[in-house]
Amino acid sequence: MYIAINEARQTGAEIINILPLPLRRCMFGISLDGAEELRLICGKPMSVRYSDGIFFPTGRAILSKNPFGGVVVTEDHMRRLLETVTRSSLYSVKDEIRSGYITIDGGHRIGIAGTAVTENGSIEFIKNISAVNIRLANEIVGASDGVMGAVLGDTGVYSTLIVSPPCAGKTTLLRDIARNLAYGGYSVAIADERREIAAMHNGKSPFDLGNMTAVLEGCPKSDAMLMLLRSMSPDVILTDEIGTERDAAAIRTILNSGVAVVASIHGRDIKQLMRRQLIKELVTLFDVVITLSRRNGAGTIESVCAPC
Repeated sequence: MYIAINEARQTGAEIINILPLPLRRCMFGISLDGAEELRLICGKPMSVRYSDGIFFPTGRAILSKNPFGGVVVTEDHMRRLLETVTRSSLYSVKDEIRSGYITIDGGHRIGIAGTAVTENGSIEFIKNISAVNIRLANEIVGASDGVMGAVLGDTGVYSTLIVSPPCAGKTTLLRDIARNLAYGGYSVAIADERREIAAMHNGKSPFDLGNMTAVLEGCPKSDAMLMLLRSMSPDVILTDEIGTERDAAAIRTILNSGVAVVASIHGRDIKQLMRRQLIKELVTLFDVVITLSRRNGAGTIESVCAPC
């Protein structure tokens, strides 16, 4: 049985507390244990996605499968939520908003949609925010136990790529691989560009990452990986959502230094990734490829194999 530690079980309270009071009231007594995301769209009922489906909180704080009767999100709800999340300063998180999300304490990611403001063909800001998707960061201690035999071998850590569509558990798996490796005596370093893997707050992570894990967050992963290589003498470097030439160049340098890399990448399966030349070259840098899906819920392991 997979057991989440106490910090992960407090996720529900963290998320409910950022909601404006009218929405908080409709969530009173509703457990977010096992919840994956809350979705708020102006003029539509708020929804909560669990592994077994999507539910709609009602004004009586009851979850219903039927959207009719669900509490409708208003522009005022959205304004208050964003004021809380950004501490009343959207400009202070401008760089994150440009990427379409805001990461808050606990590693929870708040995806946003609205009207893009562009300059010279690049997105500078998103205004008139009309939709918010709050993705909950969950910890499942033991989530990686079934794949550690592939990640670890007689010669040490194999460089491993986790292929996963969105919301299929790749970050949860990465986090638990770090824990297993660190408790196994390996020096682990995490390049956490989006503050999702370790979710550091005041220099500490709410998750159990083991005793031998160093984290560098908030800077581009390609730079962070190389900085960690130089400064922390790691046996393995972990990072999330690779996919650029700069990522590939950094990984080549790390592998040539004798250090393993465990990373994730968005994709349905290995065949889909191999259709893109840059990604095809990137995939071949790894020894092991783990493919995830949501077929039996987030974290379903579809395959563990060598790159094609």
